[in-house]
Amino acid sequence: MFPVWHQQPSDRSNSLSLDLFLFSAFFLDQDQFENLDKHSQWGIDFLERYAKFVKERLEIEQTYAKQLRSLVKKYCPKRSKDDEPRFTSCLSFYSILNELNDYSGQREVVAEEMGHKVYGELMRYSQDLKAERKHHLQEGRKTQQYLDQCWKHMDNSKKKFERECKEAEKSQLIYERLDNDINATKSEVEKAKSQLYLRQHMAEESKNEYAAQLQNFNSEQWKHFNVAIPQIFKNLQDMDERRTVKLGEMYRSFAEVERRVIPIISKCLEGMVTAAKNVDEHRDSGIVVESFKSGFEPPGDFPFEDFSQNIQRTGSDGAIGTPKTEGGKADPKHAVGRTKNKLWLFGKKPKVNNTPVPWLVPCRAL
Repeated sequence: MFPVWHQQPSDRSNSLSLDLFLFSAFFLDQDQFENLDKHSQWGIDFLERYAKFVKERLEIEQTYAKQLRSLVKKYCPKRSKDDEPRFTSCLSFYSILNELNDYSGQREVVAEEMGHKVYGELMRYSQDLKAERKHHLQEGRKTQQYLDQCWKHMDNSKKKFERECKEAEKSQLIYERLDNDINATKSEVEKAKSQLYLRQHMAEESKNEYAAQLQNFNSEQWKHFNVAIPQIFKNLQDMDERRTVKLGEMYRSFAEVERRVIPIISKCLEGMVTAAKNVDEHRDSGIVVESFKSGFEPPGDFPFEDFSQNIQRTGSDGAIGTPKTEGGKADPKHAVGRTKNKLWLFGKKPKVNNTPVPWLVPCRAL
């Protein structure tokens, strides 16, 4: 609370003290007013900065959702249902794509809610704050200008009163000098006396005017520092507190937007987990077997083809030759090892050791 000057100055020292007081009170008032002006502007700037943060956040959500939908579209099957794979791994992947598409929809919901309930509300409230702040500051400036006007009227009346008093003092000195001068004529004395009465009357009127202006200024100054300015400061304080409360509400709304979609997002994630559990390797293997089985029997053994029937053999060759069955035909069961062009199961035919066994070599005649 600012002090109020109630006493009328009686001399020059008191008048100087009043001027110093008014000067200090004026600049103290102006300093506080400018400080609140800067603080209220900072508050609005901070609110708009948070609004810009929310805008960039929802743009990230929009871009994220758009990219997710493009990704799902890219990997979704473009064939007809008859041509779609029946493997559980493929079906689970398509289920995951569907859940991801629903998840991207929830991200779009988050972006839309942030834009409507947070960013839009912040921008509307910012405009309201600017208008209210402008109104309060204008009221403060009007109040200060009115007090300045009252102070100027009072100061002018004081200066006029001071001048009239000095003129009255001069007139009194002139009258006393002429009244005591034996050489002065009666008309000169009467003229000086009339001038003195006129100056005294003017000084008295300026005194009354100064007193009225001083009383009016003191009254307006009391109202200014005790009613008007405190009320304006209170209005600015209430506005700033409401701004702070609004920011807290917007912080909460920002989190609530995310919280509301969590149940649906959880269901999407649960769907992905369920799709992963539905992958069955045995079923997929069975599908492969059913798809590629031919129904043909395995091939039988290749028969032995003897191309040595027309070759004449010696006796010794006949001793160790191919065993024959009835009718002179070779037994195919004992001739498999001598076939040269036989198809072997695991690659080339293994090499046969052709070193003669000693006891199988025919003896020479002695």
